[in-house]
Order: sequence, then C-alpha cells, then structure tokens
Amino acid sequence: MEVPISYWLNESFTDDQKPFHDWQAGVDGKSYSTGLLLGGLGQALEDSQCFFSIPAVFALLSVGYLISRVSSHFASKQDRQDPEQNQDGSEGVEKERGVITRSGGIERFLWKVARVLGCIALVGLSVPSVLKALTNEGTAFEQYTAKFLLLSNVWSLVLSLLSISTPSWRWTSRHSTLILFSELAVYAYRDVAPLATFSNEPLDGAEGWVLWTKIGALVLTALVVPVCIPSIYRPVDPEHPAEQPYPEQTASVLSCSIYSYLNPTVSIANKLPHLTPDEMPPIADYNQAENLAKYSLSKVDPANFQKGRHIGLSILRLFAYDYFVCVISVTVYTLSQFAAPVAINRLLVLLESGQTDKTTVRPWFWILCLFLVPILGSMGYHYHITRMNRTVVGVESILTQLIFDYGLRLRVVNEGSEKDQDEDKKKSFIGKLNNMVTSDLESINQAKVIIMLFWCLPLQMIFSSVFLYLILGWRIVSSAFVGLALLVALLPVPGYMTGLLQGIQREKMEKTDDRIQTLTEAMGVLRTIKLFGWEKNIQEKADKRRDEELKLIWKWKLLNLFILHVNYLIPIIIMLATYAVAALVMKIDLTASRIFSSMIIFGNLRDEMLRANMALGTVVRARVSLDRINTFFKEMDFLDSYELTEGSSALVQPQPVDDGLYLRNASFTWTPEANGDATPSSTFRLTVPGELRFMEGKINLIVGPTGSGKTSLLMALLGEMHFTPSRPDSSFNLPRAGGVAFAVQESWVQNETIRENILFHSPYDEERYKTVLYQCALEPDLELFEAGDATEVGERGLTLSGGQKARLTLARAIYSNAQTILLDDVLAALDVHTAKWVVNKCLKGDLVKGRTVLLVTHNVALAHPVTNYIVTVSSIGVVTGHGQDISEVLQAEPTLQTEYERDELAIAEDDSLIDEPTEKEKKASGKLIVAEEVRHGNVSWKALKLLLKGLGGQHIVLFFTLWIGGHVLGNVMASFNLWFLGYWSSQYENHRPEEVSVAKYLGIYIGLTFIYIAINAVKNIWFALGSMRASRTIHKSLTEAVLGATLRWLDETPMSRVITRFTQDIQALDSRLVSYGNGVVGVTCMVTISLTSAVLFVPIFALPGLVIAGLGILIGGRYLKAQISVKRELSNAKAPMISHFSAAMAGLVSIRAYGAQDVFKTESRRRIDHYIRMLRLNYDLNRWIGIRIDSLGAIFTASLAAYLTYASTTSAANVGFSLNRAVEFTLGILYMSQDFYWFQVEANSMERISAYLDIEQEPKPTESGKPPASWPTSGDIRVENLTARYSKAGPAVLHDLTFNIRAGERIGVVGRTGSGKSTLTLALLRGIITEGTIYFDGLATNKINLDALRSHVTIIPQSPELLRGSLRYNLDPFDEYDDATLNAALKSSGLYASQGNSDEGRLSLDTTIASGGSNVSAGQRQIIALARAIVRSTKLLILDEDHETDAIIQNTLRRELGSDVTVLTIAHRLQTIMDADRIMVLDGGSVVEFAPPKELLAKETGFFKALVDESGDKDHFYEVAERKGKSSTT
Repeated sequence: MEVPISYWLNESFTDDQKPFHDWQAGVDGKSYSTGLLLGGLGQALEDSQCFFSIPAVFALLSVGYLISRVSSHFASKQDRQDPEQNQDGSEGVEKERGVITRSGGIERFLWKVARVLGCIALVGLSVPSVLKALTNEGTAFEQYTAKFLLLSNVWSLVLSLLSISTPSWRWTSRHSTLILFSELAVYAYRDVAPLATFSNEPLDGAEGWVLWTKIGALVLTALVVPVCIPSIYRPVDPEHPAEQPYPEQTASVLSCSIYSYLNPTVSIANKLPHLTPDEMPPIADYNQAENLAKYSLSKVDPANFQKGRHIGLSILRLFAYDYFVCVISVTVYTLSQFAAPVAINRLLVLLESGQTDKTTVRPWFWILCLFLVPILGSMGYHYHITRMNRTVVGVESILTQLIFDYGLRLRVVNEGSEKDQDEDKKKSFIGKLNNMVTSDLESINQAKVIIMLFWCLPLQMIFSSVFLYLILGWRIVSSAFVGLALLVALLPVPGYMTGLLQGIQREKMEKTDDRIQTLTEAMGVLRTIKLFGWEKNIQEKADKRRDEELKLIWKWKLLNLFILHVNYLIPIIIMLATYAVAALVMKIDLTASRIFSSMIIFGNLRDEMLRANMALGTVVRARVSLDRINTFFKEMDFLDSYELTEGSSALVQPQPVDDGLYLRNASFTWTPEANGDATPSSTFRLTVPGELRFMEGKINLIVGPTGSGKTSLLMALLGEMHFTPSRPDSSFNLPRAGGVAFAVQESWVQNETIRENILFHSPYDEERYKTVLYQCALEPDLELFEAGDATEVGERGLTLSGGQKARLTLARAIYSNAQTILLDDVLAALDVHTAKWVVNKCLKGDLVKGRTVLLVTHNVALAHPVTNYIVTVSSIGVVTGHGQDISEVLQAEPTLQTEYERDELAIAEDDSLIDEPTEKEKKASGKLIVAEEVRHGNVSWKALKLLLKGLGGQHIVLFFTLWIGGHVLGNVMASFNLWFLGYWSSQYENHRPEEVSVAKYLGIYIGLTFIYIAINAVKNIWFALGSMRASRTIHKSLTEAVLGATLRWLDETPMSRVITRFTQDIQALDSRLVSYGNGVVGVTCMVTISLTSAVLFVPIFALPGLVIAGLGILIGGRYLKAQISVKRELSNAKAPMISHFSAAMAGLVSIRAYGAQDVFKTESRRRIDHYIRMLRLNYDLNRWIGIRIDSLGAIFTASLAAYLTYASTTSAANVGFSLNRAVEFTLGILYMSQDFYWFQVEANSMERISAYLDIEQEPKPTESGKPPASWPTSGDIRVENLTARYSKAGPAVLHDLTFNIRAGERIGVVGRTGSGKSTLTLALLRGIITEGTIYFDGLATNKINLDALRSHVTIIPQSPELLRGSLRYNLDPFDEYDDATLNAALKSSGLYASQGNSDEGRLSLDTTIASGGSNVSAGQRQIIALARAIVRSTKLLILDEDHETDAIIQNTLRRELGSDVTVLTIAHRLQTIMDADRIMVLDGGSVVEFAPPKELLAKETGFFKALVDESGDKDHFYEVAERKGKSSTT
C-alpha cells in the first residue's frame, strides 16, 4: 500500500512534545526576539522517520556508480591495447603484494578493519528493527525505514570490505562514510538534540541500549575512522615520487587538524641540544622547486602574458583554489567567534531569571558550545593559515626562481650608459636583486593575512549585526545601526591613511635600496676601503643613508599608530553610540545578558579591526614589493636574444647566413638607441665594416690600445651587446653547437674548491684534468695548499692571487670540451715566465689543437708566434682583420709598436720562474669559509641586552618604567571599564529603569574609555621613540663592527652573510622584532590582569587558571625548543641561497657563454628547496602551538562557565564580567605564547647581529693615537724585528725583518712566489698580526691610529677596485679637491694619452663607473688608481705592478712624484725595478739581500745576481744597474 507523504511527515509525532525552537520567547515575557534558542527545532519540522530514507538514497546512488564502473571496465577490456596489457601486468604485480601493503600500511589496515567491524555491528543491530516491523508491531512506514536502514548498512559493509580487498577503489571508503554519516546525522537530530532541552525526549528512546549502541557504532564508522585513518601519499609527479613524503601528506584528517604529525619532530627537538636539518621532516613534493617550475612557472612568467598584466594577477589565478579553500576556513572561524557571545547571553538570561521555564535549552549545551565551537573555529583558522603558508611558500619559490631566471637574461654592462638618466636606474642590479629575494619576498610572504583583511573583517561586521539582532532584538540593533552608520562614515579615514602609508612604504623601500646598495658596494671593496683608511667616511655615508631611511620609518610608525587608534576607536564609537541610543532613545534596559554578550561582539570587532590594521600595513608593504618585482620583470634591460617584440613571442636576434664564426657590417653598443637620446660622444660603439671571418680550428689574436673595445668584441659575439644592423646583410654568428668556453678578464671563480672550479660541472677525466693543471702552470700552486685542489678558493677567490685566479679561469676553459674558446686577456695577470709557459704548453698543447681560440691580449710579442689570424680594434672601436702579418698590424696601429718592443724585451728577460713553494699558512681541510655558527637554546642575555639597551638608550630605567607602567595601567583601565559596565547593568536589578541615570553612567563610561585610549596612545608613541633609537644605534654598531673587522675575518666570511645582517636582520629589528617585543610585554600584562579580574569574584578558580597558564607555558616551552632551532637553521639556509644568487649574477657572462644556465638553475632550486623546507616547518610549528593554546583557553572558559552556572551564587553582572575576562584571558594566553615565541624566533636576528659585534676587530682610534698635524713630513721607513702572521694560531710568514728606507727612495721588492712580498705590504699597513716595530717618519706605526696611518699611505694594487659612481667620485670620494686638481691627476697618470684623440668612449670626470669598475678595462682601472694616488699626494706609495700598464705607471712615477715620496714596488719582472735605488730580495719571509742593484750584481753568489744571470737579457740589466750606480754617485 502506498503511504502518502502527509503520513510520513506526521507519523510518530507525539502530542505531548513541546516546541523545539522558540524564536520569540522573551525571558521577561516580552515579545522581542531572543535569538538562537535550540528549543524551537522540534516544532519547526515535525518529527518524521522520512529522514531515514536519506542513507538508502545515498546507498542506491553508490550501487549505480559501482555498476557504471564495472560496465565501463568490461566494455573497454575488449579494446585494450598492448600498452594497457602491460599496465594490467603491473596491476597483477600490485595484486601479488600483501593486503596490508596494498591498504597503505598496518595502521591504515587496522582502521579499515575497525570500520568493517563497526558495519557488522550496525547490520546486526538493524535486524531487530526489521523483525519488529515484519511482525506487524510497527507501522507501515516503520517497516520501510527499517528495511532501508538494514540495506544501507549492508551496503556500507560491502563497501568497507571492498576498500580492503580493492584499495585502488578509493571511492568505496568515501561512499561508505557518506552513507554512515547521513545515518548518524538522522539519529543525532532525532535522539541526541532533544537531550539538550528541558522538555523533549529522544524519539527512538524505546529501543533502549540498542539505540545508543547504534549511535556509538555510527560515531566509530562515520566520524572516528574517517578522521583518524592515515592518508595515502599521492605524489605530485607520479613518475618521480618522493623517497620520504612530508608527514602531512600521510597524516589523518585529525592529525592534520591538530598538527600531531609534528609531534615526533617536537619530541626529538626536546631531546637534542639543537635540531639539525637531518632530524627535520623532508620538503613536501608540492613545494619542491622542480615541481613548481614544471607545473606552475609558465603560468606566472610575465613573458607568457600581455605586457601590461601584473604578476600579482597571475599569482592570484594560479592559487585561486587555495584562496577559495582559505575563504571557507576563515568563514568557519568567523562564525565560531560568535559561540562565546551567544552562549554567555543564554547563560546570563538563565541566571537573571533564575527559572528554567524561561529558556528551553539546558545550560550544559551552551557550556559545551564554549568548549567545542572555539576549538572547531581554531581548526578552521589554523587550517587557513596552513593553506596560506603552503601558498606563500610556493609563491616565494616561484618568484625566487623567476628572479633568478630573469637575472640570467640581464645585460651586465649597462650601468655606465647614458640610458639610465634617472638615478634609481643607475643602481647596481645585483644590489636590487639581493634586496628583492630578501626583503621584498619576506614582505610578500607576510601578506598571507590578505584574506583576514578583505574577507574576515567584512564578514565579522555582517555577522555582528545579524547576531546582535538574534541575541538582543531589533530595538538594540536599530540603535546599533547608528553606530554602523558612523562606521561607514569613518571608513574613508583609514582608507586615506592607507594610501599615505603605501606612498611612505614605497619611498622607504627606495631608501632601503640606497642603503643596501651603499653597504653592498662597500663590502665588495672593503679591503680597498680599509687599506685607504676610508672606514670613517664610509661609516658616515652609511649613517646618512640610514638616517634617510629612518625618517621614513618614523613617518610609517606614526601614521601606522594613528591608523591603529582610529581602527581601535571605530568599534568603541559604534558601541558607545549603540548603548547611548538604546538607553536614551529606545529606553532599553541594559541588563548584564545584553551588555556582556554584546561586549564580546564589539570586542571581537575591535580585535578584527586592530588585526586588520596590522594586516593592512603588511599588505601595503607586500603590494609595494610586488610592484617592484613586477617592474623588474617589465623594465630591466635584457639581452637582445631575450627581448620580446611587441605582441609576439619571437626572439629578436640576427639570422646568421651560415654556421661560421664571423661578423658582417655589424655595429654594437651597450645602450639601445631606440629612444634617440644617446650621442656618439657618450656611447661607445663597436663597428665591423665589411666581413670579418675568424679562422676556425686556429688561434685568432685580438689586439688594440687600452680601452679600444677588445673585450667588447668578445661580448658582441656572445650576444652581450646590442646589435645594430647597418646594412640589409648585417649579421654575426658564434657557433654554439660544439660548445663555447670563456675566460673572462676579471677572473670569475665560485666559492667552491679548485677542482670544482676547473671542472665546472663537467665529468671528471683524470688524465685530462692533470694535463690541464700542467699546461696552465697550476701544479706548483696546488703544492702551496695542504688540501691541494680540494682547497676552497673563498668568495670571489680570496685565497688566490690575481695570477692564480687567471690561470684557474683559463684551466676551466681548456678543460671544457667546447669547440670555441674565448680568452679575454688571460696573460695580463701573469708574469712573463708564467705567460710564456701558458703560451708554449697550453696554447701550443694538444688540448687546444683543432679548437677555435679568440685570444685578447696586450702581449702581442708573446702571443703572435702561435697565432694564425690577427684582428685589431682601433681606439675608436673599428674592428679590422689583418691575417698573420704582424708588421701589417703594427703599421696599422702605431700605438702597439711601443708595447710590442717592450714585450720583446720582457720576453728576452725571462726573469721569473714558476717558483718553488714556500711555507704559508695551510688548512688541512681546504676550508677557508668558516661555517656559520648556529646557536643552541634560548635567546642569550647578551643579545637581549643589546636590544634593551638600544631601546632605553641613556635612560633605560625611565624608558622601561614608563613603557611597562603604561601597559599595566592600560590593562587595569580596560578591566575597570568592563566592570563599570557590569555595575551599570546591575542597577537595573535593584532599581526601576526610570531611576537609573543613563546620562551619568554613560558619561562616566565615555570618560573612562578616552582615558584608556590616551594612555595607550602615549605608551605607543613612547615605545616607537625607543624602537627608532634601537634601530639607529644597533645599525651603527653593526656597520662599525664590519668596517672595523680584520682582513682575515673578511677573507673567511662570505659577503652574502654580511649583507643578510644588513637586510633580513635589520628589517626584523625595524619591524617584527620590536613589534613582538611590545606584544610580549602588553599581552603578559593583559593575561595577568585578565586572570586576576576573572577570578576576582570566584577566587577558587585562580588555581585552575594558573594550571591552564602553566600548561600553556609547558607546551610553549616544547614548541620553543623546536622552533628556535628551525628558525636559526632557516636564517642560515637563506645565506647560501643568496650567496649562490650573487655569485651567479657576478658571473653572468661566463655562465651564459658556457651555456650553464640550466646547471645553475638546478643548483639554485636545490638551495631554494633547502630554504623552503626550513620555512615550511617553521610555519607549521606555529600552527602546532596555536591549536593547543586555543584548546587550553576553551577548556578554561568552559570550566569557569560551568562552575559559575552550577556551583556559584555570583550575580549575573559579576558572572558576565568574569566570563568576559576569562575569554580575554584565553585569547591572551594564545597571543602571549605566540608573541613570546615569535619574539624568541625573531630575536635570532639579534643573536646574529650581536655575534657580528664581537668579531675580531682592528684597533679603534684613540685620542692618544692621533699623530701631529704635520706628520708625515717625509717618507722615511725604519723596520725593527718585524714578524708577521695571518692569524694568532698561524705560522709566521715574515721572520724578524729589520731594514731602513730613506725618504724619497724607490725600492724594488723581489722574490719568488710565497716569499712574503704581499705580506710585507699588509704588515706595513698593519693589515695582519705583527710583532716588532715599524717607524714611519719617526713615529712607531703601532702607536698611531690605523686610519691616520693608512690615509697617509697609498697603495696601487695589481687589481684595483673601483666604486660605483662617477670617475670624480672614485678619485675623490669625499669631495676634498676641485676639478682642476682631478683633471691634472688624470692627465699626469696618462689616462688621456692612452685613450687616443677620439672623443668616442672617452673617460672624463663625469663618466659613470659601474660597480667594481666592470665597464672599464683592467688597464684603465690601474691608471685610475694611479691618478687617485697622485691626488692623495702621500709620502709613501706602494705599487703592485701590472704588466699591461707598467710602462705608463713607471714613467708617471718618475715624472710626477716628488723627490721626498718613497716608492715601494712589488716587482714581478726585473725590468720594472732595475733602475730602483735599492732592491730588497725576500726569500721564505726573510730579507736575504737589500742593496742597490749594482752592489747586488757584484755578489758572486747573490740571490739577485742569480735571477739576473738566469734571464735572457742580463747584459741589458747589468748596463742599467751600472748606469744607475753612476748616477747615484754623482
């Protein structure tokens, strides 16, 4: 018989049941809405068993799905091909594995068995209901529902069994869970919900114990098993699964929700002094850089989209699903925040009335809500944060890879061009890139709060209005609309302020760029700065940049504080307006239930707006950083081969007509002339008229005057310059099929071992490798190192001399299998004998035979015998081919004739040998770079003291008294304000409403509120002043420490570590660290006062409160032990990534020439993965502590509510006050724990800064160390018993030297490699540890301030370092001389003479010099260094000769220097110093001879005489010495 629907809807409804949900039941008999009362649920939907058909419907759909799967399987089986048959074979192998293994492991298998057992129990418990229905004891509908439930449970059992037997059918578990959960939901609605009411009973209570057993089995199968069963690891790339997945990827839903998968990591961290990376979980494969590059990079790469599209939009689209999930999670969290006000309202209604008939829901239900709902909301909140962390980690990895990829496409030499008229564009792009991958990416990471800002806050406002209506009634909400109208009116104020904030942030980042660029450049040439005594001036320059930055930071802080207080005031104004209108206009009684429940809502709204204010600043910083990165992608100057034409993805590059190595009618510039603003006089142009075809398989020589463009010719072939066609047939080609190797003029080495630098990612071939070492004359050098070729060369090759670096770079090119080799002046840094060895053994060797070599050199005489084709570059940049006739070349370029004759003479000398190794400080491990120390345990008192002293300055006690006192007083006022509201509400219990003076109480409350705001404002401004003081003083101390460090420390410390201190760590000090420090003090005061207030009326609950606080501290301690280790490893993981990044940018040309971009990308991704691994664990540990602190707070609040409800006689007003303070206390515990542990984590930056303040320092200037103003009046040098060593524990390098140099003498210093020549230079300047005494013009140098000593000595190193800026700035960094003096120095140095008569590419005082002088030749750099020496006019000049410009410098020294200037020349060739007044011969760190050349040659067994006699031009040297001797006696 068909049962009508009306029967289904009314069957089993009992007449004596009362309404389940009463929306209009007022507690005082009035008819306004009382909100979310559970009691009306029963009558709104009449009881019916029809819901029991829902599981049957899901079961039926599941059966249909199974039938479709089976049918599809058999239908496709007949058409299956061989590959699929092979797949079946693999499936067969899969089936042969054990059932436990196929189920995903023993734990997962046991949970599946538990579900089967639960389903069996459900089937058995369903049978009695069916039997009862069949015996006609039940109604017709009961018969149907009983059968439906039985069949549904049977099918769930079948699905559970299938999930074990056929694990690949993952849908079986999902279907079974859905069916069982729907059945549990029906029972919960019918039988569990009524228990929460005073008047209803379970509808199926007649079943007795069977009912509750069923519900228990359903809870097990539908809830416990699904949330507790471990997940199956599903790799992102099935072909390359991770060896060990991240624990989250195999964790259960419950474990992911409470982050218990991190328990093993936390436990291990608490057992070890320090948690090392080996004990940390691996990186998740969805965060691996390789997978992100494979699946995501192309979706973000700006090159794949229209030019105007912002990269931020691409990121939003890529992670749209993640953001959507986060929105859902935040919605859950936002809704959960209303559990406390609703529950407190209902409990206070009950306490106010004292009668249960005024409310239908039992108190324990609301107490349970106070416990469970906040925990569920916390899970939603932390899941949102976890998902956002996963997203920002991916964003950081993607952007880092993109910046690196784009960095590999940048044009290197573009800083000296006139294109960059704007000052910002003249900054070093390497400094910008470093700032982008540190500060900017950090700012973008912090923008994960964006959903809280743009979704949570509006949702909070909407739900607040809705809940105010449901809880308090329409009359109070109508009064609240007044406040909401004020909110709308005030909203533009924060918006306007945010616009100002964004502008300040943009300016601040520009000033940060300036500061970082200044410091980066200073770090790059710090040895020069120290040897010239410029530390004080550089310190002043850095301080000036810092002050400019701090001015904007101060503006930022003030504006941010203003926005903070505006956002804080808005909810208060809303609340005051609501209460004022409600009490004065609407005449509503402000009872405790209304005040305290609405207070929580207003408090939540206030907290969200404060959080939104913090988020707003973060989002603004992120937007500015994202704009900067987007600008980089859009506007940086890329190589022609990477430039995209408008509206096309085609690459702009010349089309070669054949595969040869040639240039035809080509013109090249460093600057594109599309804008038409470049002029011939300001832009260098390389021109190739006609066709120039190099001889392939032979050696091609490229020669020309200094600065003519020889290097530019190689750069043009490599595609580094802009190609400008001059005719329709213009083209050029460098064959790359056989590979290209490039030895750059400025030798580029990586911070790796010597062997790794030579191999350069090529396979190791022992025979070829040893041949390369021999031919490049590296074997004797390796003997100097105890670790041999396993010795680390240090950052920028600090352990190697200029010649060693040049030969190492050459060895890399020769070892490679490249068919084409480009050698850029590799002979310049070598002495003549070594250069001859390289030419005869290497360029004539078997490894070069048959390969095309393009050799740029000034040593034409040495190189031309092995040359098959000669190319000249004129002083105006015109390239011409001359065949093999050297006379034709010399005739075409007369300037080369003098160099050629000089080189022939030098070759004839052959005065230098590949020297025998001498004793030198050795490192057995080959390690130069000291591993960065990782501190263990909590933040040290020393680091904390540094911060506290920085905050307090000279008045520490006064600062901290006012600061902490402000926090205490503010929190006391907050609690007193709330108590006063309760006192006001209690007046309605003892007086008639008309007797309560609303105006008086409202006025007092407004007054108290504004006193509280004023206290906070003064306290925050006071702390902001202290934080600015700390930022200024600590940065100054750090700069002073680094500038004052010893040269040895600089050699052992990578520049990237130093720069990280000035970027990442200083940024933490400027923002997060002091913010968390302020939060720790503030929240600690708030927690203490809130707990005191909460137990004020229930002292017995002080003990549970302390227990909860103690548990929080205990859990927090375990968290801190793990997090501190992770944070420190995270900080150290950043530096190698930045170091590799900087090294790659420094060697861009070499990397591109070798075609090694992919290799460097792979290494970059490996380092990114290591960093991301630390970063992700750092984020997840924060969630681990967060969910546990939230749970403790929920336990405390629910326990206090239960006690106040069932065991206390406290008034409703005081109960409301206590519960409100309890909620504040629970939030405070979380905030206190988070702020304290975040402070500890961020204080790692102070640890790192503090450690750098204790690095080994050179002696500081003292008043007694100032020499007389007239000192020095002469260049007289007297050395007594000088012994020198590089480190305190190292061996002596100079041994008991004693000698005297008279003023005005020209002294030549000679000796074999390792004899101590360069060490003597450092010892004279006190650059290393010395014993004995050095007198300079009668004063002992160890009694003189270092800056005074070094500022009166000038050194011209073999490889001078130049600063970014104008040529004027390099000659006179501190504006001490006029242009006439500087131009005279340039003229005297021979710079103008070396440039020829053409104006094109000519250097002048206004010429922009790139960082390190990369846009001028090595010879020009040394001439500029000579001009700088002329400008300084010191009494002592130390010269480390360079072959390329030796003649110019020697002639200048003889002509320009005064007779009282002492010149000390570190000679590599005898020709340089044969006419010196005296020659000092060093051997093994001792002076073996020191006399005029004539006297030394008279010694039959003399060391110097042996050197001269071994040379090929000894007669000439004897003649020069004799002539010098005669001139000295006359």
